[in-house]
Amino acid sequence: MKRFLHTIDQISEWSGKIFSFLLLSVMLLIGFNILMRIFGNPQIWVFDVTLFQAGAVYVVGGAYTHLKDRHVRMDVLFVRLPPRIQSLLDLLTLPGFVIFCGILLWIGAIRGWESFLLNEKLITGFRPIVWPVRLTIPLGGLLILLQGLAKAIRDFHMVVKGERLD
Repeated sequence: MKRFLHTIDQISEWSGKIFSFLLLSVMLLIGFNILMRIFGNPQIWVFDVTLFQAGAVYVVGGAYTHLKDRHVRMDVLFVRLPPRIQSLLDLLTLPGFVIFCGILLWIGAIRGWESFLLNEKLITGFRPIVWPVRLTIPLGGLLILLQGLAKAIRDFHMVVKGERLD
């Protein structure tokens, strides 16, 4: 079980690290476009490319954020509770989490596949293809669902045994 949980954690860790490098690209491209605007030659493709990259980071970064336990919650109250109660509360919210991830995965896969079949393009001057970015949505849904499963197993162990499963 520990090997399974460690594998999921490593997948989340590395996918987060790999996709985080896209943020560096976003910053460089925005800086480049600012410079080009100063010289009176703005690039039409920069907005679309940076939007796609930031969207991919946002979607795939969910699993990394879940791994690091950095999602938004009422920490003012939550951190004051004993770990066993914290885990129980996390388990009570698990059905909503699974439904959210399932919708993200299911609808994202359908929309990504349709976009691929249609060779969908944005209606902008640059007209980039959309399907590679659309396919990051089900990928992100799958990654966060796997990380949520790992957290649920750890939470269940905490509730039952009263100790962390590392």
